Amino acid sequence: KLPGDVLSRSVLRYRGRGRGDVILWPKYGEDAGAVKLGGETLVIASDPITGSKNLVGWLAVHINANDVAVCGAKPTWMSSCILLPKGSKAEDFRNIASQIDRAARSIDVAVITGHSEIAPHTSSPIVVGTMTGRLVSKRLITSSGAKPGDYIVMSKTAGLEGTAILSTDFSKILEEKGIHPATIKKASRYYSKISIVKEALQLAKSGLATAMHDPTEGGVIGGLYELCSASGCGFEIHVDKIPVSREVRLICDALDIDPLRLISSGVLLASVRKPPKSREFKLIGRVTKRKEGMRIISKTGETRIKNPPADELWRILNLYGR
Repeated sequence: KLPGDVLSRSVLRYRGRGRGDVILWPKYGEDAGAVKLGGETLVIASDPITGSKNLVGWLAVHINANDVAVCGAKPTWMSSCILLPKGSKAEDFRNIASQIDRAARSIDVAVITGHSEIAPHTSSPIVVGTMTGRLVSKRLITSSGAKPGDYIVMSKTAGLEGTAILSTDFSKILEEKGIHPATIKKASRYYSKISIVKEALQLAKSGLATAMHDPTEGGVIGGLYELCSASGCGFEIHVDKIPVSREVRLICDALDIDPLRLISSGVLLASVRKPPKSREFKLIGRVTKRKEGMRIISKTGETRIKNPPADELWRILNLYGR
């Protein structure tokens, strides 16, 4: 992702014509837009999948659906753009399209349009998805609604998507580093946990959430940075409270990477007025005033986050290739 200042200065300021029906415009930390249409609110999100090789179609559906769901809208319609490198065959397109189909069916989404082509200058598969859904919560929830004093909760495990990608695309390397095949196989099934639509809509309808976010690049730390930057707040989180599964820990230790900075789609980050009763959410910290900064508390002391973290997945891709 582009740094926030570059994004704001070079991209987000160019918004086309101003319209009164737009109620959520582009902003750093926000992954969707929203418009009023008749008596309804539609939420639209667009995202490419560039870091995965084997399940790019599956991820394209769920990552875009997640960005819609964290606003309190039910993902319903999708378009997909499939770009494959020179030399790709019809079977490659069929494989990706069938992944999109299965993922869309799993969350009751219709794929209504799209585009497919061979892109000669592309070295690996890219799928760009756009998802649209209707607001089903009482109000639109954004990444910028967090307030000092709110609790911060998360679901599942840090590094979820990154671990799924690493165990699928780098299984041989992990075996060479001593990771048991059974652990790699179990981690590869994390793809089935990528969707947060169910828990996001439940939390949205509960009225507890002030802001929600799907942490992608930069992992849990990156997601917190984006959410609190958008809200004009700081945060204080405790490392020992952040859930990290056994598979994530073993794979990250083997590759010497930080699970808290590993792409984490499938995790729901939320600021809430009070912690939800559901056991699937873990309390990891509090939202603070901006002047208090963004702080990570561990047994060894305090770390202050001043810039969005680089994602560990890209370091591994640069180190080992695909």
